[in-house]
Amino acid sequence: MEGHSAEDALGENAAPEAHSPPDSFNEFTGLSPRPEDEFDLEGSKVRHAPPPPGTYPHPLDGKLSFAEAMTYKETYVRSFSAAVRNKPNWTEKILDKVLFAKWLREAQEQAPLCDGGRHRVLTWDEDDVGYVYNELVNVYKPFVEKLRESGKRLEPDIDGVWREDEFIDEDLRMELINAVATLENVPDDEKDWHPGSHKQVLDLVHPSLWPIIYGRSISIKTGEPIQRPREMEADEQGFSAKFCWLPSEFEVSDDGKRTEIKSYINNLAASDRQKALFYPILEKIFTKFVPLFNHVLGDLRMGKHDFKRVFATAGKKWWFDGLTKLSNENHQSKWDKLLAQFINGEALDVNFLEQLPRASKRFASEDLGDPEFEGCDDSDDEDIDERGNPDIYEVRDSMGIYVDRKWEPPEITDDIKLEGKTAKVIVKLANIVLTPNKPRYKGGSWHVEAMLNERIIATGIYYYDQENITDSNLLFRRTVGNVPNWEDAELLEQNSDWPIVFNMSSESRSWAVQNVGHIATKEKRAIAFPNIYQHRVKPFRLLDPTKPGHRKILVFFLCDPSTSNELPTTKDIAPQQPESRAQAHDLFRRGPMGQLPEEVFEMIEKMIPPVIEKEEALECRKQLMKERSSFANSSTMVQGLCYSLCEH
Repeated sequence: MEGHSAEDALGENAAPEAHSPPDSFNEFTGLSPRPEDEFDLEGSKVRHAPPPPGTYPHPLDGKLSFAEAMTYKETYVRSFSAAVRNKPNWTEKILDKVLFAKWLREAQEQAPLCDGGRHRVLTWDEDDVGYVYNELVNVYKPFVEKLRESGKRLEPDIDGVWREDEFIDEDLRMELINAVATLENVPDDEKDWHPGSHKQVLDLVHPSLWPIIYGRSISIKTGEPIQRPREMEADEQGFSAKFCWLPSEFEVSDDGKRTEIKSYINNLAASDRQKALFYPILEKIFTKFVPLFNHVLGDLRMGKHDFKRVFATAGKKWWFDGLTKLSNENHQSKWDKLLAQFINGEALDVNFLEQLPRASKRFASEDLGDPEFEGCDDSDDEDIDERGNPDIYEVRDSMGIYVDRKWEPPEITDDIKLEGKTAKVIVKLANIVLTPNKPRYKGGSWHVEAMLNERIIATGIYYYDQENITDSNLLFRRTVGNVPNWEDAELLEQNSDWPIVFNMSSESRSWAVQNVGHIATKEKRAIAFPNIYQHRVKPFRLLDPTKPGHRKILVFFLCDPSTSNELPTTKDIAPQQPESRAQAHDLFRRGPMGQLPEEVFEMIEKMIPPVIEKEEALECRKQLMKERSSFANSSTMVQGLCYSLCEH
């Protein structure tokens, strides 16, 4: 791993940096002159100019964000590998081939039916077993062992996602818990329950409150309103016309051992005491996230989110060239022989397709334009009812493995890593609260974070406190773009092999999205993942339904770290909350400004950008959520392309 461990980042005796009370308006707002600042001025308007797609992919970059679909074989090989690497002491256990064979047998038995339960397709042939074992033993194991030898605990999970358990030391975790308690312990009428959550999701710090409001939020540098991105004038999809979350600036030291919050955190700057309490804690925790983010960014730069181990040998022609009906008894005999070969270190040469009867070759033509294809009759399809028989495997020789392509760790170069840079970061704190009256959380919806305005590239989540809840997972999926050419829809009957090869739905109308895996959301675990993946929280419930339970998270959203990203931050916009303005007034009264004549003092105060009252902020949040949910529900960049398989 390139990066730094908890010990490197914090030092066992490292003392928190002091945050002294501010003595000037610039210090209060976190603003300081930056000669490198450049604004696009048109008259008196300050433009928010987001970067063009480039260094790192974003899920709303149009068709550029679409992935190539994974074959069914790829999905179960990936899933098994990640499951093994989540087992305790997995680097030692995988050397026990008897135990590994047991895991393979369990995986094969638990393999879900393919294509929405219509087909039981052969999984785990001789190529699969050899490939996944070699990748685990010869690639993942030495990489993780090298990390552990250097005292580092982060590990790769599903492709593109990184995790670290026991993320921070217990003293720092308790500091975070105690600090957050000051936000939780408020009167019930002051608690901010997330809209639509039925009082189960408690927002403690959320970026949808007091965001940048285009045409309203004031640039402290020019005194003029921030205007919406220029792309909006061309109706560019993926941009918000009204709002943008407001990031803070986190400066990471050259050696990666320290982070300094250089501008206030939106919705967490109500008082000097609050900043002095939270900022040292968040600085230390973000420092721990730096290596995780570095690895996510390195994976993105290498295109690991589109990495494929398996390819469909059928290429673009996904038609039945004959089905092999394989009985459970025959399969079991071959499967037992294959596992015995694996345990004994013998060559894996069991052929599940050998000397088996084949069904009629419905679409054997090499050319879709062949006249013979047009004359095919459904009545020629023998034993069609057996396709839904769970005692029969439908074996298709339609895929293969890239045996020369295995996972590799990202190369984290100086232009990628966050050390020595100022990151634009959005902070969120939230609790999911369950009670005996509301014992079950139904889970979240599929989403990506924010829009192109913020250009969030990666998300880091720390699950710092959980009590009395069942296990839960964070699920990931991608929109895919390599759907068949629907201009030839009249040729695409339900008997197209495409849904089987890629484990996609064969319903008459379906959305081209594909699950890429999941990760367990354990207490004290931190994860970092690319925003190019959509994600959703899986449902969970109370373990003991007679007692309350909760899950608490700290989230860092990392905006595109490219130097071209001119997204405004809290260095550019003064706090918009009324309580912050009251604090500023008291600060000025106590300072040299307080000695000025009253009329002069009031004149200066009028120059400070006006606040946004809470009632208006809540209404803006409502509009922001409506705008973004409406976009997400209708955008093919989120929901995927719609495809149809003809039924005639």
